[in-house]
Amino acid sequence: MPRPNASIVLSGRDRNTPTPRNYNAAVFSQTNQNIVQGQIYSVAVSEVNFPYDIPNMQNGFNMFEAESEGMTPAQRFEVAVAPGFYTGTELVDAINASFLAAAQVINPALIAANVPEFTYDQTSNRVFVANPATPVVGYTMWSLYSSYTFYSTLTPNRTQVGKDIFSIMGFTQAQGSTGVGGVGNNPLILDALPIGSAISAPLVFTQYIDICSPQLCKFQYFRDGSTTNLARRVDIICRLYIANNVALSVGNEDGTRPFLINRQYQNPRVMRWTADNAIGQIDINLYDDVGQPLLTAWEPRPYQITFLAYELEKD
Repeated sequence: MPRPNASIVLSGRDRNTPTPRNYNAAVFSQTNQNIVQGQIYSVAVSEVNFPYDIPNMQNGFNMFEAESEGMTPAQRFEVAVAPGFYTGTELVDAINASFLAAAQVINPALIAANVPEFTYDQTSNRVFVANPATPVVGYTMWSLYSSYTFYSTLTPNRTQVGKDIFSIMGFTQAQGSTGVGGVGNNPLILDALPIGSAISAPLVFTQYIDICSPQLCKFQYFRDGSTTNLARRVDIICRLYIANNVALSVGNEDGTRPFLINRQYQNPRVMRWTADNAIGQIDINLYDDVGQPLLTAWEPRPYQITFLAYELEKD
C-alpha cells in the first residue's frame, strides 16, 4: 500500500529573493511557519513545469574572432550575433551578415564572396564553414578563434565553462589545428574545402537542466555522481531534458524557440527526511549541461515544481 503523502507546490514567482536571470540562489519559505509540518518520511519530485525561455545565443556565447593572413593580430575582429533564438539556418545567416559587416570595418572593399561563409545542412543537422568563394590578396586564408572550442594563446579571455558559439554549432576542439600547441589551443584554420561540425549541431544553449536543492538533500547518506568532469553534480533532485517527450518531428529543434516543458516523474528521486524535522524552506539552484549556473538573456517566466512529502506511518 502506498504511503500517505501531501503535496508541496512551488512556483518560481514565490521566491524570497529577487529573480535573477541565472535562475540561481532561489529560496522559498513561508512567513512565520513551515512549508510542511508533520512526521515526514521522505520527499520526492512529482512534476516539473518549466517555460523554456533560454535563447541559444546569449552574451558571452554568441561571438568568435577572425583574422586572415594579411592582417596583423591587432586587426583581428569580432563576429557576434544578437542574443536570441535561432534555428540553424537563421544562425548561419546572422553569422554571415555579421562577419561581412565586421570585415568591412577593416577593409570596406570586401564583399560577401571575399570572406568565409557559414552554411547549415538541415538533413544532417551540421554547420559548415569554408574559405571565401572569391578570395582576394591578403584575405585568402582565414583563422577563427573562440573562447573555448578554438582557443588560442593570443586570446586573453579563455573560458573553461565548456561551451561557446562553435560548440553550440557542433564543432569540437579536435577540429582545431594540431600543428602548434596541441589540440584545443589553436584557431580553426580554414582550407579550400568546407569544414563541417564534427557532431550534429546541438543548437541549444543547454541540453538539460540539473535542478538542485542542498536543503532537500541534506539528510542523504551519499552524494550524487556524474560522468562529466566539467563540474561536480551534487544535490540533484531531478534532471530536466530539453526535448519534447513525444518522439515525433515537431518542426524546429527543441530549444531554438521558446516552448513549455512538462515532466511527470514516474521514478523520481526520493530524498530521505527525518520525522523530527519540518520542511521550513526549500532552496533551488539550476545548472546547465556544463555545470554552470543557468543563464538567460532576459527575465524568465516562473517555473513550477510539485513535490510529494511522504508521511511516516504510525504503525
